[in-house]
Amino acid sequence: MKTKKTGIVIPSLNQGNYIEEALCSVIANKQHADITLVVMDGGSVDQTLSVIRKYEDHIDLWRSEPDGGQADAINKGIQALDGCDYLMWLNADDVYEDAYAVKKIVDYAAENGLDVCYGMSHFIDENGMITGEYPVEPFHRAALADRCFLSQPGVLFSARAYEQTGPLNDRLRMCLDYEYWIRLSRQYEFGFIREYIGATRMYAQTKTATMQAVHVNEAIGILHRHYGKVPMHWLVTKALTRHPHGWMLRMPKRFLMLLLYPWKETMIRSSLREMEDD
Repeated sequence: MKTKKTGIVIPSLNQGNYIEEALCSVIANKQHADITLVVMDGGSVDQTLSVIRKYEDHIDLWRSEPDGGQADAINKGIQALDGCDYLMWLNADDVYEDAYAVKKIVDYAAENGLDVCYGMSHFIDENGMITGEYPVEPFHRAALADRCFLSQPGVLFSARAYEQTGPLNDRLRMCLDYEYWIRLSRQYEFGFIREYIGATRMYAQTKTATMQAVHVNEAIGILHRHYGKVPMHWLVTKALTRHPHGWMLRMPKRFLMLLLYPWKETMIRSSLREMEDD
């Protein structure tokens, strides 16, 4: 079988504390897979650029310039890639599970004729220690209308799928990956490899930790736009995010679903307005 080339984009902005680990993770995988590495930095003012220069002999292309956010950086990075069969992106504070992670998922996708493939994933802390496991599950298209069960650093898709699906939505700041999986699922079957591929870093300064309200509003907006409905658990999460220290925290979620149901459409409209304001 002809070796498949994989393009990996690392989008970055002021991740100088972690980008070296991300770069070394991809460089280690280069020993076992045909990888083109592109780094798209949004104009970092910390130590990021010195780290990139330290490893630039292993980077096929890198730029540091203002961009329109993470999705814009990823799109620009993918557009700069040439002749790749598969595509991935790795956030600058995430890593691959080991030096064979990319090879494992590329081989699985190629052997099974898959345009989209994903694997299992760990959560790690700021020191790189495993703290848990992302709730990945076998693919079921209908389940995407309820929750995101794919861990972004463990997802691979073909260049053909990217061309057919179009670029990531650069208006999204938090759910750009979830929205893209939904769009890919309209045309492609997803393969699931029961191997650990990527590791997502969770710490106090991550966007996921600091921008929970934006995350919830975007998820509600995405689900409303693509499916015309929003599961009640997202609206409960919205209410709890807005009132993190109130009496709601003591209530069972099933009770909150019933309590909030009469305001469901009002809450959805509120999320759509807040998305526009953001």
